[in-house]
Amino acid sequence: MKAMAGVGMSSALPTVVTGADGITRCRWATETGRDLRTYHDHEWGVPTHDDPALFEILALTYFENGLSWAAVFDKRDHLRSAFRGFVPAAVAAMTVDDIERLMSDTNIIRNRRKIEATVHNARLLSTSSLSQLSWQHEPRQRFRIRSWDDGRMTSPESMRLSVALREAGFQMIGPVVAHSFMQTAGIENGHFEGCFRA
Repeated sequence: MKAMAGVGMSSALPTVVTGADGITRCRWATETGRDLRTYHDHEWGVPTHDDPALFEILALTYFENGLSWAAVFDKRDHLRSAFRGFVPAAVAAMTVDDIERLMSDTNIIRNRRKIEATVHNARLLSTSSLSQLSWQHEPRQRFRIRSWDDGRMTSPESMRLSVALREAGFQMIGPVVAHSFMQTAGIENGHFEGCFRA
């Protein structure tokens, strides 16, 4: 979501907003046509080391690629059900018949390449830890986002993570996907200065 990254936003708009509850949050949590306070406060950017949780974040990030973030966010529960709670071993056991069944499931995003990549990536997690692969690319210095102009879609760390994951065999992971994944998983800061979570 470009508003999360601060890309293409008018410099006249504030980056953070104080809500009726007195808490100052990133603007996108309340000002993008929907109430995303719970997601912002308790999920997005929370440091995550659990492999199944990271696997879900990664898959949802590349499912979003080319679509709107809202479309994927609204289908999260259906995607969780379709991909067996994103438990890597359970997804790795999925067959060609399971993939075909998912391709006819109108409750999810039916992109064959992304569905097949999710099963493929789950199989890699039988011998690799996504947490270990990802967290070694945590920035040494916190990237401070003070204005919309500080927003970015990639970082040096996301470029390195993208290369590392592809070398490990993971699919659908470019630098933009890696950067969004890192921010969502709390590996890299994505919250604007002034936000209580920054």
